[in-house]
This record gives sequence, C-alpha cells and structure tokens, in this order.
Amino acid sequence: MRKIFAALLFALTSTMALAMPRPAEIAGEIKASKPHGEGSLTWLFLTAYEAGLWTDAREWSMKERFALTLVYHMSFSAEELAERTLKEMKALSPGLSKKTQQRHAMMLQRAFPAVKAGDRITALHTPGQPLRFFHNGRLTATSQDNTFADPFFAIWFSPETSEPRLRRALLRLTGS
Repeated sequence: MRKIFAALLFALTSTMALAMPRPAEIAGEIKASKPHGEGSLTWLFLTAYEAGLWTDAREWSMKERFALTLVYHMSFSAEELAERTLKEMKALSPGLSKKTQQRHAMMLQRAFPAVKAGDRITALHTPGQPLRFFHNGRLTATSQDNTFADPFFAIWFSPETSEPRLRRALLRLTGS
C-alpha cells in the first residue's frame, strides 16, 4: 500500500509542473512554443518553484541560446535567493576566488528581487552577449562578467547539481 501511495504521489507531483506558459521576455530570442524540459524543486510536500528550460537547440548547451525560467510557489526575500544561489555556485565551482565570489554576490543582489507565489524569474543566455535577468518580464540586471554564467547555470545543469532529478527533467535525460 505504501508503494502504491508513493508511486501515486510521485506521479501527481511530477506532472503538476507540466504546463509552463511561454515567458514574454523570450519573444524574439527563442522561437520554441514549449519548454525543452521542465520540472519542479520540491522538498517533502512543498514546491519552491517550477523550472522550464527554453531553447531552439536540439540539446541544451552553453554554446547555444537558452532561457531558464523559474516560477515560484513560495515567497523568498532577495537576500535568501542571492545567498542560496551563491552557496550553490560555490559548491559547484570551488575554485572561485573570494574576489569573484564578491562580484557574483553583487550581481545576484541586482538580479533577484524578493519573490512571492506566482512570480517568475528568467535568465536569458546568449553566447557572446551579456546574461540578462528578468522578473515578471521586466529586465532586472545584465551580467557582462564572463565568469558568471557557467557557475550560475551549473546549479541546474551540472552533473554534480544538488538536484539531479530536476536536472534530468530539464534536460530530458533518462535513468537515475
């Protein structure tokens, strides 16, 4: 009975996040009408956010244009978002110098406002151009720092991510 309940719960929570609308901020940048992959970040029974990867490429690559959209189900302060993001970046990129970490922290503080349920943050990556951040469709920050994008997107796309289930969903990978 427990296995049936667990399977049912997994099926419900894994399909609930499959209806992400196309963010307006990617118009003119990405033509895809639906996300390449999508999933949710859930702890126990609480969903922090739904994530969608938007790209016109067949497979995700830092060498291609893409957007990562997070639609929040909970409220977080700007400080909480920036601190948690920097913590994840440092864990996945331990070689970042203190000076680089400080620059990244300042960038995150500009990029991330406080969010509440229903708010959307999109990071739009175009190789060779500044990384752009949007909150509910409004540009909040750009990063010219060429050391920022790789550790930032590693949070979701690195094989060493702290959330491998979400990575597999975003990249449409199979297996454990």
